[in-house]
Amino acid sequence: MFAQVGRLARCAGLDDGALLQTLDRHAMALSNRERVILEAVVEIAGSAANRSGDAPGLATDLVELACAVIADPAVGALRDGGTKIGTPLRRVLSAKTVHTLRELGLYEDAEGVQPVWPHAGMLILNPVLGCSYGCAYCFRAQEQHESVDWFLAGRPTQVVDEEEIIERLARHPAFVPGGTQLGLHTATTEPFLPQVRESTFRLLELLEERAWGNDVMIITKYFLREQDIARLASFTAFQILLFLTHNAAPAEMETMSAAPGFTEKKRRSAELLAGHPRLAAAHYYRPIVPGWNDSDEQIADALTFGEPLGVTVIGGLKEVPNLAEISRKRGLSLPVVEPDSDDEKHFPPELVDRIVGIHARLGLTSTLVGDQSCGLTTMLTRLKGSAVPNVEATRMYDAATGRRPKCMGLCPPEQLSACGRPPVPDRESVESSLTRLGISAHFRITGDGIYLRSESRPEKWRTESLAAQLRFAVFWEPGEKRAAESS
Repeated sequence: MFAQVGRLARCAGLDDGALLQTLDRHAMALSNRERVILEAVVEIAGSAANRSGDAPGLATDLVELACAVIADPAVGALRDGGTKIGTPLRRVLSAKTVHTLRELGLYEDAEGVQPVWPHAGMLILNPVLGCSYGCAYCFRAQEQHESVDWFLAGRPTQVVDEEEIIERLARHPAFVPGGTQLGLHTATTEPFLPQVRESTFRLLELLEERAWGNDVMIITKYFLREQDIARLASFTAFQILLFLTHNAAPAEMETMSAAPGFTEKKRRSAELLAGHPRLAAAHYYRPIVPGWNDSDEQIADALTFGEPLGVTVIGGLKEVPNLAEISRKRGLSLPVVEPDSDDEKHFPPELVDRIVGIHARLGLTSTLVGDQSCGLTTMLTRLKGSAVPNVEATRMYDAATGRRPKCMGLCPPEQLSACGRPPVPDRESVESSLTRLGISAHFRITGDGIYLRSESRPEKWRTESLAAQLRFAVFWEPGEKRAAESS
């Protein structure tokens, strides 16, 4: 009855026969429909599990999942008289099963995305898995090759209640009330898809109730209705920082964006947002991919779209799993990416120069920036009326590391100055943040950054969170701990 039990048992540290007996015993108490669901859940779990762990209650967890799915009126009935599972239901089961395995420590995706996910110094809230937007470059593509078919052909599925997400947020070591920037649905779905919209607003309602005051970033490729904008503007306990994405993508690159009238609805959204005093919004123009959406006409279209918002974030394409295969299937040319790089996006300087030239030729006045953190910082500066330092200390890292600059140097001089020489944090602030983030290291503070010294390198998300909390560059120095210095 149950496929893939052997592999699943080994991942969970269980005996094959014992797990099978336990599942059979539970199945005897289920209805025919529940047994069909349970069989599918076990099959998906056996295929998707990719980590070893200790999960003695695995059988009970999978049975409870099957029963919860069948009891959920939103899931709908099985097709074909209850003996087979249709594709929409299977995708729901895939999303929920993957989440259950992740909670048990038996599954991890390539990006390590979690319901409350520390990324680039922020905490991203992800109660939903699955997206139907259809982007060829989606960084979650790897799931399809692990027989977890909920993503590119996706069906947004709720896997964690919004209330539970907020409780997890409150307990997260990187969370500072009033400090840590938050993001909604940026790693697992599109926040304004019809199936996801109410989850987005529910998260905002719960944050309003808590009144922590943390800035909230939302990136959307979808259009916003007038009632959506009114609802966003109604929240007063925090500041929403909204990125409206338009990259002039063809249908082969972004299926939904090419639908008739879709771009016009997004243009209307940009106009409404630009005229709303309570909302901060910017244009997200990425990824820009040579051969896909980099013609002069496409560049002009995208830059004109962003003009009402006053700031446009441009960027290239990051390597994602199976990109070559997906490109071929979509009829797209094979894109160039930066090889063996976790962070670098392919964005050739000549393409950047062409974009800047077209921007000038069109007589546009919006500010062009080269990183998401720069877009966030620009919005915050405009809200506060004076320049604030970059939220990821981007310009400091550019100067200290000699990397390809993320700062384009096109912001006003006062902004460039604030980003290049932010206030030096005091020792007490650094010590407090280190303790909160669980970083055990001595440190020294200079005008160029905070230098941590410890025997082992702290996890990346911890140092990113430290830099974001202090708005100051953070570096790690290997070696034995020594007395802290300050200068």
